[in-house]
Amino acid sequence: MLPSSIADHRRVAAVHGLIFFYIQKFADMLSHEGRMPQDAALPARQSTTHYLPSKSYPDGEAVSLLSQLADSTQESLGGLVERFGFFLAPHLIKVAGRHVDPSWRTLDLIEHTESVIHTMVRATTPEASPPVIQTVRAAADEVHVIYTSARQLCRLAGGIIRGVAEHYGEPIEVREESCMHNGAPYCTFVVRVLHKETHDSHASHAETIQVESSDDGTFSVSSDELVVTGRVFEDPVPTMVGGHRVIKLLGRGGMGRVYLGHDDTLERDVAIKTMLPCKADDPAARQRFLRESRLAAKVEHENVVTIYQVGEHPMPGFTHGLPFFVMQRLSGASLASLRQELGRLPVPEALRIARETASGLHAAHVQGLIHRDIKPENIFLEGPGRRVKIIDFGLASDLGTDDVRLTVDGAIVGTPAYMAPERMSKASEVDFKADVFGLGVILYEMIAGQFPFEGDSIVTILTSIARGEPTPLTDCVPDVPADVARLVMRMMAREKADRPASCEAIAKEIAAIETRLLSDS
Repeated sequence: MLPSSIADHRRVAAVHGLIFFYIQKFADMLSHEGRMPQDAALPARQSTTHYLPSKSYPDGEAVSLLSQLADSTQESLGGLVERFGFFLAPHLIKVAGRHVDPSWRTLDLIEHTESVIHTMVRATTPEASPPVIQTVRAAADEVHVIYTSARQLCRLAGGIIRGVAEHYGEPIEVREESCMHNGAPYCTFVVRVLHKETHDSHASHAETIQVESSDDGTFSVSSDELVVTGRVFEDPVPTMVGGHRVIKLLGRGGMGRVYLGHDDTLERDVAIKTMLPCKADDPAARQRFLRESRLAAKVEHENVVTIYQVGEHPMPGFTHGLPFFVMQRLSGASLASLRQELGRLPVPEALRIARETASGLHAAHVQGLIHRDIKPENIFLEGPGRRVKIIDFGLASDLGTDDVRLTVDGAIVGTPAYMAPERMSKASEVDFKADVFGLGVILYEMIAGQFPFEGDSIVTILTSIARGEPTPLTDCVPDVPADVARLVMRMMAREKADRPASCEAIAKEIAAIETRLLSDS
């Protein structure tokens, strides 16, 4: 049996009619296979009830139908629900159609499931309440999944994951590390492909790409898991976007593409990010893209990437244009790339990078904008001097505007390793102190060469962060200056009130430490 908590939610939650449609097909399959007596047909088929795929219906009806199927086949409800998920997976992939990139494989689809759910269900059937799926691509052959749902149907989620792998013909290992049935606030899965796919189209899943854009440097841009070019794209590269000449495609992610462009009027290269046409069909996604781009364009600071233009590019067959923004072209590499190359950074260099990042974040905070996803991939180091440029305000939140609902209740959005503890609590308000925490983690990593919170998966990392248990910096680097260690640990304090008052205060404190270190030398 399913836990009583599911029954408690039947009164308030609703299931998309598409699931009822496939429960019917699942029952037919069981009947044809002889696993269910012909006279034990699904009751809904014998009644006047007709479930429409475009509607939504109470949870209780779906659970009741599945319970009756379990009784008819004389198996546990949990086992039948998991088998239904396995059956359901290829059908959902087919229904998703153009929202599924033809080059995706098992982990790619799992990684972008939340985006597909939002486009197909939340945007079209607001009364439905699908689960929230959040993922982190831990490696090319491994993805970590957080599943949150009032129904607690993690067995269904596990079955769907295995069904997706079966559809793509990839053997996988699925490990459930925490479960709502055992009192956890969410279920977590670690999904790993047992035989790593080596095809070029799946070779890179990094969140930041670096590709040659000209002979004087490397252009890098952060987005939703961009991948290097070299794969087949189904849509042609435009010749012009927003009055800028498009030179070539640089990369593509789950929501958009990035092109190298040229402004013929001002004679300068630019970077152009557009939404994918299939994503632009979703009014909520289009609105979010444009809103976040305009918010980021408000920030004018030397340590924040400059956005020159935000608009919608006319597209044949589209009522609205294709959303895009144009930003400055950068030459250099991300902090993540530098860390990968050098490991630990010298304390003076780490402090400088942190100070410039704090100054850029303060400029955003003054505009009422918090980044919410500050991490090494989103700190670009420009030119020989490695000047900081903060990029990708893709999860940004306007502190002064809460009238447009653009996120999902209970969703853990962002990169877990750098998320402040309050980001995991519905009761706690998220403000600029979340960026302070993330910057503290980054500064710790630069100095120590390792992450401050222990864990080898999403759930263990989140648990360590939630408990406020970072390894003291002095344990990793005994000779680190005491005032540096104190600042870093204060920035990562579990309670917001214990962190520095602002990013401006952090920048000033670092500047004072730099002056002292210089005089001591």
